[in-house]
Amino acid sequence: MPGECFPCLKLWCRRTWPNRRGSSRSGPTETLIFVDVDGVLNVGVFDQGNAPVAFNQTNLQLALKLEGQNNILADRIRSVAGMEVEGEHATYEKFVAEPCDLSQLLVGRLAQLIGQAGSSCSVVLSSSWRKPKHAKRVQTLETFIGKHLGRPFQFDDRTELREESGGAMDRLQVLGDYTQDFCRKRRGSALKLRVLVLEDFCITPLDGGLKCQGVSIGSPEAAERYLLSRAKGSSAVSVRMIHTYDKWITDQGLPVAIGTGLTMKHFSRALQFLDGMSSNSDGHPSSDDGHKLLERHQGSTTGLGCFKVSFMGWALKYVRSQ
Repeated sequence: MPGECFPCLKLWCRRTWPNRRGSSRSGPTETLIFVDVDGVLNVGVFDQGNAPVAFNQTNLQLALKLEGQNNILADRIRSVAGMEVEGEHATYEKFVAEPCDLSQLLVGRLAQLIGQAGSSCSVVLSSSWRKPKHAKRVQTLETFIGKHLGRPFQFDDRTELREESGGAMDRLQVLGDYTQDFCRKRRGSALKLRVLVLEDFCITPLDGGLKCQGVSIGSPEAAERYLLSRAKGSSAVSVRMIHTYDKWITDQGLPVAIGTGLTMKHFSRALQFLDGMSSNSDGHPSSDDGHKLLERHQGSTTGLGCFKVSFMGWALKYVRSQ
C-alpha cells in the first residue's frame, strides 16, 4: 500500500545522532510498545466537559460552514486545520482522518516503528479502543497496520480494562501495572527491554499538579521515571514517553488543545529510541532535524478506500444545541 517513503531513513538518523546509547546491536533486545489511538493515530480536539472531538473530514467541513457563527468548537477545529506542524511543512489538515477516524499517514508511521522494533516486539493496545464495543474498529486498525507492514498484524495484548475516570494519571497507572507484570514474567531474561509509550493522555498536559500513586508527574520525563520504578527487579530497562500533546491560543484569544498525532517530531524521537541513538541535550530532536527528515523522505499517502464511514456525533450534538 502506498505510504510515506522512508528509504535511507535509518542512515540519516545515524548521521544526525552519531553518539549511540543502548544500541540494540550491543546485545539482544526486547521491545514493548504501548499504543494509544485517539490523539496518536488521529488528531483529537479538546472540548471542555465533553469527549475529545475527532479531527475528521465530516467535522472539518461542518466547522468551515459554521465560520462566523460564534461556535467555539468550530473555531477550534478551523484553528487546528490552519496550524502549521513542526517538521511537516504542512498544517494539521495533513492528518485529517477519514476511514474509521484514522489517519493513514499516522498509521503508516506506527507501522514503521513496529517494523523497526524487530521480531522481539510486543505491541499492546492501551487506548480506550480496547473496550469490547470498539472490537470492529480495532480489527479495521489491525488491517490497516498489516497493509502498511506488508503482513498480517494483530495486537499482541491489551492493557487491563478498567475505569479511567481519573484521566491521564489513571492511564499512566494502568501502563505502570502492565509494565510491572510484564517485567515480573520475564525476570531472569538476559534480554534488554525497551518500553515505548505513544500516548496523548486524554489531551492532558504533563505539568505541575499531577500525581500518580503519590508520585509527582510534571513532565514526560517524570512519567518515564515512574514507569522505570514499576519495572521492579528488572535490569537494562529503558523507557521513552512520546507525549503527543500541544496547545496554543488563537489571535482571537481562544485556547486550543489537541492530541497531535504521531507528527514527524514525535515519530523521529520514537524511531531514534528504537535505533538506540542518543538525544540532543534537551532529550529531543531539534525542529531542524524534523525538517531534514521531511525534505529527504517526504512521500504521499493514499487512503485504502475500503471503508466509507460518517462520524456525525459532533454534528448531531451541534444541531441539538440550536
